[in-house]
Amino acid sequence: MDIAKIDKNFANTYSFEGLETYNINDAPFQLYGLCREAGETDFKRLPHKLMKELNLPGVQTLYTHTAGIRVRFRTDSARIVLSAVLPNLHPMSHMPLAGSMGFDLYADGAYCGILRPDANIVANGEASWNEESRFSSGYTFPDKKEREILINFPLYNNVKEVYISLEKGASLAPAREYAIQKPIVYYGSSITQGGCASHPGNHYCAMISRRLDADFINLGFSGSCRAERELADYIGKLDMSAFVYDYDYNAPTIAHLQNTHEEFFKRFRTYQPKTPVIMISKANVTVDPETTARRREIIRKTWENAREAGDENVYFIDGTDIYKDVGEDSCTVDGVHPNDLGFWAMANTVGKILAEIVASDNFS
Repeated sequence: MDIAKIDKNFANTYSFEGLETYNINDAPFQLYGLCREAGETDFKRLPHKLMKELNLPGVQTLYTHTAGIRVRFRTDSARIVLSAVLPNLHPMSHMPLAGSMGFDLYADGAYCGILRPDANIVANGEASWNEESRFSSGYTFPDKKEREILINFPLYNNVKEVYISLEKGASLAPAREYAIQKPIVYYGSSITQGGCASHPGNHYCAMISRRLDADFINLGFSGSCRAERELADYIGKLDMSAFVYDYDYNAPTIAHLQNTHEEFFKRFRTYQPKTPVIMISKANVTVDPETTARRREIIRKTWENAREAGDENVYFIDGTDIYKDVGEDSCTVDGVHPNDLGFWAMANTVGKILAEIVASDNFS
């Protein structure tokens, strides 16, 4: 039996009666974390032209996944309904649909709920509706007053269209600017992309963004973070306040990590010699501690070499410290990918250093 018929709290209820619908590509909605050139209206994290220059099958698939993309606005509408088209669904057995396919909603910094497709949107791994259909999901506040709204996009799916419906006559205005307007840029693996958070706002990049009131760009590519030179060049040219270099998990061998980790960092430094850089080694140590230790030392050596060369704006996080206060066995879904507690621990560790950088006024 459908659980929503037993417990109404599981039901995805909404109505369009008395609402007016807006396309989020139009003002005053403000989009963050995406890459667009003039005239483009799609949702992606890298430019299309870069994909034509690369032979990176994983990145070519994942750059249109919407991890880290957000929309912000202000409204006094007591009801909000989101409608979206997700043309290519990617359900995973170890990650909730709420995280991989859902949008989540925050009001004045507080988490309100998930705007999600129903479970039956997926049947045998395929969409149960055609590409031009959409799912809708709503949230109702207890009263009508102006709130600042943040909606995070899905972590592991493409998004084709998004619409927001508000009460007719409700106010609609731009959100205030972030306190840190130049984004923090994150580059890494599936963990950086957000696997396996229960909803998008529980990913560590999103947690840090809310804590520091900072814009960010998520360049996490599941299984596909290999520190290619082309991506070092692209990232190096981005306007940013800090760079979180979360590269370890996807290096296929120790030799590959040895040959690419420091080279990628040095190439980035040719573009941004003073931008704060945080390097992170993998947090999971119990499965293969010997290999993890050898990889950690490669990353530490990149950091040590930079410091010895006079680089005072580079930081190292030993991944073995990330879960130690809460227990590694409680922090992952499958021994690798963090659950919400694991991401909370990551946000604490990475966010502490970023907060110290902010306090020291060393942001670019």
